[in-house]
Amino acid sequence: MNLRRLKSVAADARQIADARAGNLGVVERLYRDHWKNLCVRLRRVFGNGPPEPEDLAQTAFTKLIEYTDTARLNDPASFLFRIAINAGRDRRRHIVRANALIEAQFSSEDIEPVDRITPSNVYETRECIAVTEQAIATLTPKQREVLIRSRLRGETFEQIQDACGWSKADISRTLQAALGVLQSAMREYLGHE
Repeated sequence: MNLRRLKSVAADARQIADARAGNLGVVERLYRDHWKNLCVRLRRVFGNGPPEPEDLAQTAFTKLIEYTDTARLNDPASFLFRIAINAGRDRRRHIVRANALIEAQFSSEDIEPVDRITPSNVYETRECIAVTEQAIATLTPKQREVLIRSRLRGETFEQIQDACGWSKADISRTLQAALGVLQSAMREYLGHE
């Protein structure tokens, strides 16, 4: 019983492969006949992108290759257009979801999205960086070392201990002191003190 079913599945797979191989000639003809017009129609719907009309047309022809019997299509131009439109809508939905995710990430991190960067924001950011640089310059060499290793390089207290020979408690106290200096400098700059 299983052997018959396996032979049937194998025969079906051969038929599908043969149909797809036969479709390639038809698809090539349809590509030559419809590519340019399909891109023009897609450009009217989606503009220059995103999604780009050429990418959508390519997706449509790729799906057409997977279609088992292209010779039976009554209106291949409409079929290709419908596939491309659906792919374009899918991509637009993906773009909207991705933008929403990025916006949510920016808002949770208190980061200004790129399209909202203004000269005023750039100036304020540069001022904050300058205040931070000045505060770091006032740190002791040990505080600066611990701060750089912990916050910039992402090293753990164990890694800092192995590299520098300081105890974890000492590293923690030193890092807290360094962060305190930075916080005080920022509070003073912002006028909170």
